[in-house]
Amino acid sequence: MRAGKQLIVAAALALPVLAGCGQLQETQEQLDQAQQGLDKASACLDAVDVAGYTPNLADLDRAQDDARAKADEIGALAQRVGDKTLQDDLLDVQASLEQVATGQVNLQNGLNWSQQHLEKTTAIASTCSDVTGG
Repeated sequence: MRAGKQLIVAAALALPVLAGCGQLQETQEQLDQAQQGLDKASACLDAVDVAGYTPNLADLDRAQDDARAKADEIGALAQRVGDKTLQDDLLDVQASLEQVATGQVNLQNGLNWSQQHLEKTTAIASTCSDVTGG
């Protein structure tokens, strides 16, 4: 009978510890979510900055070089972000800039490309608005 009382006392003493572990786990999950939010917010700032690039199609050689550099920068950013939607949006913008870098875009089709590119950059802003509250 004495062993039974010891077991009950041990269980009673363990309850606050177990409750504390649950709170610790919940706090850790909240910290992880906050860190993910900060990571996404930081990525969004970089994404909006880089994706907002518009090439000067009057100077096609320079536009191609600049677009290649921006496409590479966006590709590297896409690999770092953890948010799948933002990553997909970044890859869409990267593909759009690669069209300029490879010479597929010129003065004749530049307006059409610009409209499509704007839609892709707007998608990034939309994806990021839930992080920044905009």
